[in-house]
Amino acid sequence: MKFPLLTLCLIVPVVGGGAARAQDGDGLRLSLGAAGVYRPEFKGSKDYEFKPLPFVGLRYGRGDYYVALEGGALRANVLPGGFMEFGPVLAYERGRKDDIKNLAVRRLGEIDAAVNAGVFARKRFGVAGGTLGIQAEALTDTGKVHKGVFATVGLDYDRTLNDRWSVGADLSTTWADRKYMQTYYGVSGAGALASGLSPYVAKAGIEKVEVGASLRYRISDRWSALAHGSYGRLVDSAADSSIVVREGSANQGQVVFALFYSF
Repeated sequence: MKFPLLTLCLIVPVVGGGAARAQDGDGLRLSLGAAGVYRPEFKGSKDYEFKPLPFVGLRYGRGDYYVALEGGALRANVLPGGFMEFGPVLAYERGRKDDIKNLAVRRLGEIDAAVNAGVFARKRFGVAGGTLGIQAEALTDTGKVHKGVFATVGLDYDRTLNDRWSVGADLSTTWADRKYMQTYYGVSGAGALASGLSPYVAKAGIEKVEVGASLRYRISDRWSALAHGSYGRLVDSAADSSIVVREGSANQGQVVFALFYSF
């Protein structure tokens, strides 16, 4: 049986990080537990925060069709035949709060959390005793947070080592349009006056490249523990933002630990 290496979601709202792996088979699969995540306070931040979070993993499948919560996203495969997976995706994206440590960036104002919607496609292959996945997705804002479009392509690999241990790795890159980049990395004239940062107009381009690794240990038939770490590097217009150059960092890491019970 294949377990999710990382499915981190808040019941309300959803927060995730890293690669998620859906469970195969018919019926309902549910995992509940607790997690802790150490991550940047906002996109481009050099300050980190630790957050305890509920852990919720969910998948309901019927044949080739499924609905699953995967790493902060709700996905549904609507393609029969088993050749590949394709369908709609709804994803939560955290914003920038008004209580962050960095005073200059705080003066730029709060960015609300966004709910993005779009489509995804994924193909899986059996490789070296494990599963290699190739995935692409394109999403847009459903509200009025960034009003932009972004797309992610990536690879992930999972392998079960024995009846206790499983490992995984993932690599991805994200492209975003001008509206998305300006929301998270731009500095308006008014924002520059309030914060002391240089005005900055962000452009469309590659936002980041990210690599991650996961380790999962099956404690018993129901209990499991996992760890996931990732490193992302902001590039292009995101890395050149005065938010990142002067007050933040282009290096973005994240570590997650979780303990959960599977039904």
